[in-house]
Amino acid sequence: MVLPKHKSLSEANPSREWFHSFGLRFDPYVHLEASSDPNLAEYILDLEIFRAAWDKEPTIIFAPPGGGKTATRVAVTRTCWFDMGGIYPFPLPYNVGITPLTGMPPSRSQHYQFLLEAGSCALLTGLAFRPERLLRASKADIRAINRLLRAGLPGSLDYYLAVLRETGSPAGLTRLLERTYALTTPPSAEMVNQFCVALGVNTDDISELSSSTPDDLFYLFVKLVTDTLGFSHVLVLVDGIDAISEHQSHFDRGLQWIISLLDSAAQWPDAKVIVKYFLPNSMEPIITSYLQRQSVSMRLLHIVWTADRLVELLQKRILAASDGRFESLDAISAPELIDVESRIVRALPLLPRAALQVTRHALQQASDQLEEVHLRQAILWYRSHMSGYLANINSS
Repeated sequence: MVLPKHKSLSEANPSREWFHSFGLRFDPYVHLEASSDPNLAEYILDLEIFRAAWDKEPTIIFAPPGGGKTATRVAVTRTCWFDMGGIYPFPLPYNVGITPLTGMPPSRSQHYQFLLEAGSCALLTGLAFRPERLLRASKADIRAINRLLRAGLPGSLDYYLAVLRETGSPAGLTRLLERTYALTTPPSAEMVNQFCVALGVNTDDISELSSSTPDDLFYLFVKLVTDTLGFSHVLVLVDGIDAISEHQSHFDRGLQWIISLLDSAAQWPDAKVIVKYFLPNSMEPIITSYLQRQSVSMRLLHIVWTADRLVELLQKRILAASDGRFESLDAISAPELIDVESRIVRALPLLPRAALQVTRHALQQASDQLEEVHLRQAILWYRSHMSGYLANINSS
């Protein structure tokens, strides 16, 4: 039997509104990178690893590419901004991709500089989404926040505030500064304007900070977000290795980057800074060997997916996209096609990204209902197009 040739998702270019024909409010399978998914909070799973990802113990979390590392990190970030009290930490995303991967890994001082910039981007964006945290602070504290942001941001604070005023929404900042800080329930345009007025006040000359070392500035940042803004501690969330590890030279440099951070973090005196690393499985043997040689105590965990969990992941997504009307893909499938999520999961590696890709491809081939042939063709499409990727997964 000769199967028709199918285009990849990027080549097929189907109508952007295909999901409307199935009665869905949005496409719940399109965001393979969790950091870009605005609806993630609607179907995040309560995984055991989630609690370990935001507690106070330094941890390395391993998973293969597409195994849920970034989704876990983004879920932690959004959860940390729910509460107004001191229960939750301040999430500081430290993405390997934001730093230049030169032949030499960053020094300790360079790590502090990168952390200050990443933290400043996260702080401005987070406060724009949750302006009440800033507006309840004293005028002196707001001036201190203003000065530190001017010292730490990659661009002018005045420019970012102008973007906020013009758009009336913090969404513009996520594209400029930190896209994983696209928090849920953004404030009204009126509240955004109040935030800009409060934070945009003239402050004293920041020259007093210009002579400070990156180390001093970073710990000033830590003190500000904990003592002034009420977060319990700073949670440094290290991610982004998957995006650069396809080529061996980049993988080696990324590994050197991680080890240099491990070396630096071991010397950090402040107990209010906890580091969580989200790393691919392929790095585990080398990282484990390093920890043993250096006698570094570090909790090592793995994101492990079961078939039942992946079925739940797919079902939660269609439930959210249909506003609670469909509990399973069975509801939009031909009558003879049942247990659709289970069939998809059984045919694939136990990875969220694989399940999402096949589900979306199958639905895009359908018109008004999902049929057996669409499911079969989507699975064959995945196996043929992702053979190299699967080989990398198996080797890691």
